Amino acid sequence: MIGVGAAIIVAGACVGGWLFFGGGSSAQTADASISDVLPDDPQTGTKSSAPSVSISQIDQTLAEVRRSLEGTRDDEHNKAMSAAYRRLSTLLEGPLPITERERVIQEFHPLTKELFLSSVHNEFSANYVAKSGDSFEKIAKQAGISVNLLTDLNNLPRGEKNLRLGQNLKLPKGTPRMVVSKTEFCASLYFGSNLVRQYVIAHGKNNNTPVGKVSIVSMCLDPEKSARGTNDPVTEMKLRWIGLSAFPGDRKGFGFHGTQYPDSIPGQTSKGCIRMRDEDVVEIYDILRPGNEVEIRA
Repeated sequence: MIGVGAAIIVAGACVGGWLFFGGGSSAQTADASISDVLPDDPQTGTKSSAPSVSISQIDQTLAEVRRSLEGTRDDEHNKAMSAAYRRLSTLLEGPLPITERERVIQEFHPLTKELFLSSVHNEFSANYVAKSGDSFEKIAKQAGISVNLLTDLNNLPRGEKNLRLGQNLKLPKGTPRMVVSKTEFCASLYFGSNLVRQYVIAHGKNNNTPVGKVSIVSMCLDPEKSARGTNDPVTEMKLRWIGLSAFPGDRKGFGFHGTQYPDSIPGQTSKGCIRMRDEDVVEIYDILRPGNEVEIRA
């Protein structure tokens, strides 16, 4: 949790204006190269480098993924899910226009919900057997995940305290970490090397969000109330605050937060924070914990 005084600084640092930013239209660019509709690089003002892929190829990939999952069962279903996941994660880890990225995300998240965020055990999960002296908090801390995620992965109610000796628990393979791409206006959640979720975001005006590796140092549920009181309408942050460590010689008090201005996403619209849609910042808040690594890339 961030204290009241610190949160006032945080809130003031993160209030930003609005900027509307759009990607290319699929209907208008069905056979265009991705490079024609990519967002400009915020540092150079030029287009991002692009692979040799077209909008029609993305359409084809999405259609093939949908067909590959129709009517599959058991082992066949698991193999099809894994193959579909890998195809879509490859797309999302490359440069894409905002509209195309959001289309792929819509297909990608149902896959990762089952593969990574459900109670189903598979190639992307590990099994842990509770031993003497364990608790849900201790196990979650060792795995680098929130207690909420630990209980969610094991079909247990949040707040569960009754851990049994010898109880089998599902854990993710790999510690959660975030990677923010300023050029692509997206934030990616990984478990180890596996992409699990991706979100369209906004970052700092005039490209002032610093780049480098930091870590999560603070988290709170309602930064707006913590910062200025329950009835204050000034600050724009909502629902969650995930504070990041400062870069040497750089600003203090920046991080991920929600917003009451969702139309300002994507864009360079904050005072330096990573601005997210409310439902997205709530989701990562229930997965991450202090100490997780965050890498911000140009």
